[in-house]
Amino acid sequence: MRDDELQVLGEPRKLNKREKWKIAIIAAVLLSLVVAVGMWIHKAVAPEQHEIIKSGKKMGEPTIVPKLQAAADSILKTQMDIIGNCLQGQAIVMDVETGEILAMVGLERNYEGKFQSCQNFAYQQELGSLMHTVSLLATLETGEAKLSDVVHTGVGVWPVEDGYEMKDHNWQHGGYGSITLDKALEVNSNVGISKVVNKVFGNNSQAFFDQLDKMSFGQPEHIEGIEGLQPTSYNSPKDKDWKNYNIWWSAIGYNRKIAPIQMLTFYNAIANDGQMVKPTLKTGEIEIINPQIASKANIDSMQVVLEHVVSQGLGRKAGTPLVQVAGKQGTSKIGEYDFGEEKYVDEYQVAFCGYFPADKPMFSMIVSINKLGLPASGGGMAGTTCHHIIEWMLTHGMPPLIYVDDETNDTISIAEETLPSVIDSLFKE
Repeated sequence: MRDDELQVLGEPRKLNKREKWKIAIIAAVLLSLVVAVGMWIHKAVAPEQHEIIKSGKKMGEPTIVPKLQAAADSILKTQMDIIGNCLQGQAIVMDVETGEILAMVGLERNYEGKFQSCQNFAYQQELGSLMHTVSLLATLETGEAKLSDVVHTGVGVWPVEDGYEMKDHNWQHGGYGSITLDKALEVNSNVGISKVVNKVFGNNSQAFFDQLDKMSFGQPEHIEGIEGLQPTSYNSPKDKDWKNYNIWWSAIGYNRKIAPIQMLTFYNAIANDGQMVKPTLKTGEIEIINPQIASKANIDSMQVVLEHVVSQGLGRKAGTPLVQVAGKQGTSKIGEYDFGEEKYVDEYQVAFCGYFPADKPMFSMIVSINKLGLPASGGGMAGTTCHHIIEWMLTHGMPPLIYVDDETNDTISIAEETLPSVIDSLFKE
């Protein structure tokens, strides 16, 4: 070694230009990794930031309307008594534009068989045919399906896997045969909705769930004032036990547990021309979860179909002659109720979710009821409950309605005392 290469022990050696470049490159790479990991951790841990809009109302006031809350409670109790064998239920009414929760009633049967108030708003379960709307919108968003497409439902029975069959509610009467997709939603065809989802997403099941995420389905995961609300839980292709045929059941509401308030949030977004707002129990701010869950054209189409579900489909019981109502009914078998001594009874969930007035939505609503045994009808039971809540709201100025008698030209403000005469006038020949 030459003298000029000798180095005193402990004395730092000067780096040459090549070594400096190597260290700089390594440092840059490490810095990039640290930044990337930090961003990933922040995204995974920190809550997503949404746009906040001032509503113009006083900050922090309760959104619940006491008279509506009392009316919804009374109506839900009465209807659950009429239905019979009910275990629990809830009714939620929301302002479409602001997301303000105007009424939120939870009931459960106590040991005496009477219904008492409860906080069951975070309870998640399979909401059945309410999922039809979500699945159909997902297929439309791909551009590979349109409402006028024909789907072949046959006799209403579709052998799907391992000896199981998917059935439409009228399978014993021969099914619906070949129908358009909008008609499939109107008549609540499980086979029709599942087949179009299979057609569009069958070769890439994960794309279906990615589309649901893109539409913010299942949001929000937290609402101040509702304790215990969680992200929706579901089976997807990312799970080891996933089977390709599972997407057929996912399309019609099985394999995914969701709270009614989360389902209402999605339907409210349709009513709100595609803008998803976060439900809130305090006034003052509107939190935008998703500015546009789907294209305006597809949202417009779904608004038309949901109005048809009530005006000419299986959701008719939710309607009223006073105003156009839009929405969807749903029924699902969610398990068995154990009475002990090897005695089991099937448990059903019946629901209706929708909004009104259909042509200019102001209020959205969901009613969900759990009951034992048949009959079980989302339209006939939950839909009827919605009908009574809607008519109470209309007769109490939510929104104010004026009716003009065609024969007498009299102007009548719709209220509880004038309701019978107004309805008589609407139906007179």
